[in-house]
Amino acid sequence: MASLKELIFNKGGIGKSLSRQETVERINPLIREHIALNHQHDYVIRTIGDAEIAERLEQFQKIARVDVGKLAEVVFSAGGTAYSGVDMEPDDFNLGTDPAEMIHRLLEAERRFLQRVNDELKLNHQIRTKATLNLVRQHSEERLRYLQEVARRYPKPATLATS
Repeated sequence: MASLKELIFNKGGIGKSLSRQETVERINPLIREHIALNHQHDYVIRTIGDAEIAERLEQFQKIARVDVGKLAEVVFSAGGTAYSGVDMEPDDFNLGTDPAEMIHRLLEAERRFLQRVNDELKLNHQIRTKATLNLVRQHSEERLRYLQEVARRYPKPATLATS
């Protein structure tokens, strides 16, 4: 929901927004987390063994990859160099072999990511950055709803019960 300030002063905002450097410093770790989350989604797509789930997650991944690009554009427009993820290896994101374990681990990762995005939205980012963050949040919420629906089909494994 837009704040009163944003409703009244639709352009540019009033007050001090985060500096360009602060924007880069805050958005790059978010990009890193999103890329890691994407690797986790890709792992589940490759290994879940359920074509319907894999296909739906792949549809979400197409949007998620675009979201990473949009976040990178925010960093570039602030004069920074966007985190690229080249130091990450897909094999580093093993969520287990049990479908229930995979889904519940992915669900928790998505929840953590969404919380991180929501935390960023509490800050005084420039309006264009907020718009991008709101879009990323919307897409994360859509993935989360789907994962919650799928998780209902799979009882939470005892190995994850305390986490």
